[in-house]
Amino acid sequence: MEIKRKQLLTALNQFYTKPIARVSVELLLTLCTVLFFALFAIRPTLLTMSDLIKEIDDKKALDQQLSQKIAALSSAQTEYLRLEGRLNVLDEALPSQPKIIEAVKIIEKIASDRNIAILSLNVAELPVENESSLEFDQLTRQQTSASVTITGDYLTIRQFVEDLKATRRSFIVDTVIFSLSEESGQKSLKATVTINIPYFGTKS
Repeated sequence: MEIKRKQLLTALNQFYTKPIARVSVELLLTLCTVLFFALFAIRPTLLTMSDLIKEIDDKKALDQQLSQKIAALSSAQTEYLRLEGRLNVLDEALPSQPKIIEAVKIIEKIASDRNIAILSLNVAELPVENESSLEFDQLTRQQTSASVTITGDYLTIRQFVEDLKATRRSFIVDTVIFSLSEESGQKSLKATVTINIPYFGTKS
């Protein structure tokens, strides 16, 4: 047993005295050192680099989105400048105030132009005018209705309805109900026209 141990020690001494053994040990130590730094020093750096790359990619995506929004705003600005002169027409068609009295006057003017007699004109409600300081996003599309009873021949009444639809102020003709009446032995055609008058008002 003692002899075998001595032989083993002798063999190990001979092995480590050879250059290849020294190189193997040094290589092993180098590998261990590299692994140590990879685990405890390089790994946090790699993680930081990964986070930075992800952040850069996120910033690029955000920059692209902002560029698209800027392009859209620029296009909207160009379109706004192109149509700026016609905005008053839009406000006249769908005013930011109810302007119901003005709408009634337009109805009366159309009837007068067509030589139609108005027998009655009723408005369902008279909305309160909005505060001029209100922004557009504080308003919502609303409407009130008016009922006008007129008399005349069929073609003239039809032209009256067509004129209502064609006027710059937006009128929506809901119903037209015809009826015949007789006075002093003469028959006359009457029509009750229900008109919706849209406008922008305050949100409920």
